[in-house]
Amino acid sequence: MRIAIIHHSDDLTNDYADYLASLLDDSAKAKEYVIKDYDHVVKAMESVKEENVLLHIVIPASSNFSLKYWYSYKLARIFKKLRIDIAIGLYGVCTSSNIRQILVVPDVVLVKPHKGMLLWQQFAASRMKEGVQTASLIITYSKATAKAITVLTENASKKIKVLPYTAPEIFTPMEWHNKLYVKSRYAQNKEYFIGILPDNNEPIFVELLKAFSKFKKWQQSGMKLILLPKDESFTNALYGKLDTYKYREDVNLVNDADKKDTADLIAAAYALLHPSEIDAELWPAIVGLQSNTPVIAYETESIKEYLGDAGLFVTAKNHEAFGDELNKIYKDETLKNKIIETAATQTTNYKQEEVIEQLWQLLN
Repeated sequence: MRIAIIHHSDDLTNDYADYLASLLDDSAKAKEYVIKDYDHVVKAMESVKEENVLLHIVIPASSNFSLKYWYSYKLARIFKKLRIDIAIGLYGVCTSSNIRQILVVPDVVLVKPHKGMLLWQQFAASRMKEGVQTASLIITYSKATAKAITVLTENASKKIKVLPYTAPEIFTPMEWHNKLYVKSRYAQNKEYFIGILPDNNEPIFVELLKAFSKFKKWQQSGMKLILLPKDESFTNALYGKLDTYKYREDVNLVNDADKKDTADLIAAAYALLHPSEIDAELWPAIVGLQSNTPVIAYETESIKEYLGDAGLFVTAKNHEAFGDELNKIYKDETLKNKIIETAATQTTNYKQEEVIEQLWQLLN
């Protein structure tokens, strides 16, 4: 079987696309598929001789013209030339090809458009109803998003499969004595909150610092705040904001954490802070859940579905309300322990090996 996966170039906004592509790669390797990159195939003038192939195709996505050209014309020609059996559209768009297509809906915003959407989101939203009708299968990340898709067209529910975010086994609860080592290394032996933030989003960065300020004013504690960049490293602009922050000595921006360090930092944290209003941004919540670390997050439909009672949800989207929840979990040890116990149960719903197997079965 030959499978093509459609990516967009120069894009770091689609977490669910990266997540599914990674699962597919791992599964394909285990099943002895050959994994190829289309650009490399073209540049090296390779022929694709293998029968079992996973082909990654990255298309230029900087303009509507380019998107329309590739989805309406170019991709169909590639599929025909390389005898592709299945195409997986990670960005919510089906192609003009008549082969079997799997439509991934990576964000509920594609079903419920609003102002301020990115170019690719606008393009996908304008073609979503058509894609839902064309696709033989629709994959999305939550039951809430699946419900929103069914409103678009009749019988869509029969095509939809929810494959939730999951985390690798490295994200796991930590014994107290191991937590002490992490705290000594990163937080001067103090308890700390942790957050995973976009590398360059100043408004979110500032809002979280303001929430932490409110907490510090109330508690006068030695609690620290550790922040990890979502992708590579925080920008100089964010460091500039931190330089003028009153409690800057209690904030640590950690740019160089590898996956093991990240897992340790999350597992040893007092709570994980997730100040995102985007429904599809769920990876921090799922790694917090799997690490049995309480999560404090702005309320969205999907994050409530994922966490249940294993999180604290901020309904008012402002730093004042977020700071209230930091104060609440700090003062109420019983509440914190109850959340940890609930997380240990809730995380059984999100096993990565099970999702990988489901994903592969859907391709057959």
